[in-house]
Amino acid sequence: MRFLIIHLILVNHWLLNIYMSKSSIDTSLIDFWFELTSPSLSLISGYLFFYRTKEHFDFIKKIKARLHSLVIPYIFWTVTFFFVYFIMKETYLKVFHTTYWYGPILSINFTNFISVFANPPLINFWYLQNLILIIPFNFLIYYLLKNKYIFFAFFCLIIFVYSFHLLNIYFQPRFLPYYLLGCFLGYHEKYIPKIHFNKIATFASLPVLFFIAAETSHIEYEGVFQIIAKILIVLIFLIAIYNLLDSNMNSSIVTYLRDNKVYSFFLFAIHMFLYSIVQRSLLKIGLEQFLANKYYALLFNILSFSLVLIIALNMARLLKSRFSNFYFFITGR
Repeated sequence: MRFLIIHLILVNHWLLNIYMSKSSIDTSLIDFWFELTSPSLSLISGYLFFYRTKEHFDFIKKIKARLHSLVIPYIFWTVTFFFVYFIMKETYLKVFHTTYWYGPILSINFTNFISVFANPPLINFWYLQNLILIIPFNFLIYYLLKNKYIFFAFFCLIIFVYSFHLLNIYFQPRFLPYYLLGCFLGYHEKYIPKIHFNKIATFASLPVLFFIAAETSHIEYEGVFQIIAKILIVLIFLIAIYNLLDSNMNSSIVTYLRDNKVYSFFLFAIHMFLYSIVQRSLLKIGLEQFLANKYYALLFNILSFSLVLIIALNMARLLKSRFSNFYFFITGR
């Protein structure tokens, strides 16, 4: 499920480079956003962290696991791309006399080096930031979970804080409410209800899920009912995705997801960088002039998505087979 959701994140990010193109682009077929991707991952993370911890909660062991699975990879990718993006921005500016990426070129000095840990060059790492900074609070969350009523009151308080902007909480509304809900479901070992999807139901449900995911993404985290509605949408989405996969375990899509799920973190981490390489190259060789046609724009994005996916998975396979220790070090496995 996480690996599938990361593919949706790739779709969310396939427009970022195109917006920097100077020509007119018809985005009517490609300008949509699945806002529920990060909330879904947050809920799954909270669930897995507290799953089967009711009888015994080894907090120290879990901290060590998070150190290897989150903190070390975060430091590696942030430091690496601080230097990579500096080199690429400078080179691109000198060759093409235009900006390579968003934001100014940060000079390499100690202040900028320290600042990238708060503002990582890979902007999708905000999610990892939230996961890392919630670690010390998990101890408190565990004791809140021991009493359903106290936890429910705390959860409602968080909803009200986001609804009416009562406090400036660091954690994003796309993260904290869903993570807390996942903690509750995992601690109490609640399981997704089984719903069998036959072939007809599977194909019929896909456009419905696409419509729901895309059309509800514009709902803001403003007001109690809007936030509750977004939480329910994420729950419905996860239940549907789980049962779609469970009902089609022998399909080629599920086989692909199962065989490549070990590359989830690597794909999540590197896809923004690969998009910048692939899409800028395609634009510079002349495809930019065709993007005024909505069908060509759609084909361009499908092509770039496919290339990024192929390159990332092959890079991951190569690193895992040739340099397995290094691969597991940078992906937190």
